[in-house]
Amino acid sequence: MELGLCSNSTSNSTTVVSQKITPAVVLGLCCLVGLPSNIAVIVSIAREWNRNLSFTLKLMLNLAVSDALTLCLAPFVLYGILFGWKLGLWSCKFLFFLGHWSLYVGVLTVTSMSVHRYHNVIKSRVTNRRILQRLERRHRCLQLIGIWILAFAFALPVYFFQGLKDKNGFQICTWITMSQFVKVTVLLFEILLGFIIPFLTMLTSYLWLHKGLSQKANNSGVTTAPQNQEPRNQGTNIRTYKKRLVIRIVVAFFVFWTPVHIINVIDIVTTLTEISHPDVHCQLKSFRRVYSVTSKALALLNCCLNPFLYAMSSGNLMKCFRIR
Repeated sequence: MELGLCSNSTSNSTTVVSQKITPAVVLGLCCLVGLPSNIAVIVSIAREWNRNLSFTLKLMLNLAVSDALTLCLAPFVLYGILFGWKLGLWSCKFLFFLGHWSLYVGVLTVTSMSVHRYHNVIKSRVTNRRILQRLERRHRCLQLIGIWILAFAFALPVYFFQGLKDKNGFQICTWITMSQFVKVTVLLFEILLGFIIPFLTMLTSYLWLHKGLSQKANNSGVTTAPQNQEPRNQGTNIRTYKKRLVIRIVVAFFVFWTPVHIINVIDIVTTLTEISHPDVHCQLKSFRRVYSVTSKALALLNCCLNPFLYAMSSGNLMKCFRIR
C-alpha cells in the first residue's frame, strides 16, 4: 500500500512540470552559452599547437573538447525530457554512453591537471632536468590518449544497462531493470571512479603543491629588478597564476558534481531498502524523482563554466601558458 502511495505521490502535474522545465532551461542555457565558448577555446589553443605549448594548455584543450562533446549531446537529452525518447533503443544506448564517456574524460583531465601541477613542483627540485623533460615529451601524448581509453572503459557499463522505459505516457531513456547487486555495484563504481578517487587525488596534490610552494617561497626571497627590466620572479607569478586557474576548475568540478553523486548514494539506499524499509524507500524515491534530472542538468553547467574560468583568470591566457 505504501509503495503504491509512493508511486502516486509524484504524479501530480506540478511535480511533473517542475521535473521537466527546470532541467530543460538549464540544458538550453548550457547549449547556447557553453558550446560556443568551448569551441572558441578549442580554436584558440589549436592555432598555437605547433608553438611548443605547455602540457597544462594541452590538458585545457582536452577538457574543452570533452566539454564541447558533452554539450553537443545535450539537445538530444533536452528533447527526450520534453517530448519523450523517440530515437530508438540503439541511439539511447550509444548517445548516453558517448555522453558518459566525454564526462569521464573531463573528470580524468581535471585530475591530471592537479597531479601535473604538483609534479612541476617536484620536477623543479630534480638536478638533471633535460632527461626528465625528454621522458615527459614521450609520455604526455600517451597520457592524453590514455585518458580517453580509460574513460571509455569507465563509461562502458552505461551502454549495456541503458534502455527504454514507459513513464507518464512517455518513453524515457534510462537504466533498465537489473538485479539489486548489479545496480549497487554500478552506482558504487560511478561514485568511486567519478568522484571520490579523483577528488581525493586533487586534494592530496594541492595540499602537497601548497606545501612545496610555501617552502620555496621561504627559502628564496623575491629579487627586485631595475625599473627598465621585468622582475626576475615573473616565472613565479606565472606558476601562481596557473595554480589559481586549475584550483578554480577543480572547485567548480566539486561544486557542480556533488549533487549528482548525492543522488547516486540515494539510489543505493533506495535499492537496499526497497523490501526491508518501504517507508524510507518511498520517501527517498520521491526525492530522487524530483531532483535527479535537475542535478544532472546542473552538472552540465560545469562544462560551460570552464571557458569563463579561463577568461576570468587572465587577460592573456596564451602568453602565460606558452611560458613554462
